[in-house]
Amino acid sequence: METVILQGVIEHGQGKGHLNGFPTANLRVEHQTLPAYGVYAAVLVTDDGQMLAGVTNVGTRPTADQSARATVETWLPGYQGDLYGRHAAVILLKYLRGIRAFEDMHELKAQIDHDAASGAEVSKAFMASDLLTRSAEETRQAGTRLSQHLRAGDVLTLSGPLGAGKSEFARGIARGLGITGALPSPTFTILNVYETGKIALYHYDWYRIEDPEELTAIGAEEHLPGPGVTLVEWAEQAPELLPEERLEVTIMPLDPERRIIHLNPRGGFRNAEQWLTE
Repeated sequence: METVILQGVIEHGQGKGHLNGFPTANLRVEHQTLPAYGVYAAVLVTDDGQMLAGVTNVGTRPTADQSARATVETWLPGYQGDLYGRHAAVILLKYLRGIRAFEDMHELKAQIDHDAASGAEVSKAFMASDLLTRSAEETRQAGTRLSQHLRAGDVLTLSGPLGAGKSEFARGIARGLGITGALPSPTFTILNVYETGKIALYHYDWYRIEDPEELTAIGAEEHLPGPGVTLVEWAEQAPELLPEERLEVTIMPLDPERRIIHLNPRGGFRNAEQWLTE
């Protein structure tokens, strides 16, 4: 499933989760479209940068109450702190099951424990290969740190919504490779080539591509992989051209300043979990 991020303030609920042994964070979500109702493996990110693995229920709570009001409630196994009044983001990673009523709260807790075990691997894997940045400068610095691990022939895709910070991250990679001078976005040119650094950089932006044949016509396949590092923004416009072995970098905005940067090696690309946090 596509990663979904919901944001809001953690508010007091009815206290039933705490009383029954599964601490919960109830997120007050306003003016955001909710995904399909169900239970998801998730990561909760607080305003001070804590990342907590959990399981999120999106929708009604037929065991706890009979109202039809939709909630976003994240169960945080083993958490002992106080999050009330804090702004947080919940990152939904994997759909686990649909919503259903249980006989009592004890049966619900047993199911929550099972859900937490089912989703733990997904949540922990996500947390092991991501980084929280708090400014455009930190996003650039993350790109610079990542560049120190890159080799000729590496292909990276860079995903995220408009305004996510992809250009800042790409500039950080270029500077880390020793490229100086202006670094304009290739939105209109499709490809910018930099050969003055220690490794050549081929920076693509496929945002305006309507047909993969446009890329074939300009020889894009020569750089997938190529003699340098290839960085592709908006790779989803022509995924069939991408090599199996690549590093997917996803930038997820949490608010105007903070970003989650997530690394996902594909097709045998070397382990990148610790690259951003070294």
